[in-house]
Amino acid sequence: MKKLAKLLDRTFWLYVGLGFLNYFFCSAVMLIFRNVLHFSELACLIIAFAMQTTISFFLNRYVTFRGIQISRFWPLLFVGSVATCYLVAKVLLRDVFKYLVTVPWIRSIVEWLHGFFGKSLSHDEFALNLVMLACTFTYCVINYLGQRYFVFRPRPKVEEA
Repeated sequence: MKKLAKLLDRTFWLYVGLGFLNYFFCSAVMLIFRNVLHFSELACLIIAFAMQTTISFFLNRYVTFRGIQISRFWPLLFVGSVATCYLVAKVLLRDVFKYLVTVPWIRSIVEWLHGFFGKSLSHDEFALNLVMLACTFTYCVINYLGQRYFVFRPRPKVEEA
């Protein structure tokens, strides 16, 4: 129970709050590029991901994890952590989540949710949206753990001679 309380401390809630703001801001920009400026879907996704990553970098370094003595290699650790999280959540697990929505008992839940929330979408489009949400949620969880325990892990201060 203590480990869970430590995991869900002030830093966690600050990370979640700033992450939601970052997500909504970058999503709005992405939709403007897509629907107003008529950029391609891939270009919009790349722009949004680049913005989210850059803003996250500065928020985590200077707000969420401020005042923590960290490795001088933290920018490289940050890029490596984000890349790893992206590959795991949005490349490797995407197919797992796509398979899971075809498992009969999960498919019946998806069908119920589709009838309740997604009437304007086909079943397959709705299921794909759930897959994207699952990937995004997984990315957020893995990214938080990577940022907190890998990139911005407190280091002991080194005494200069």
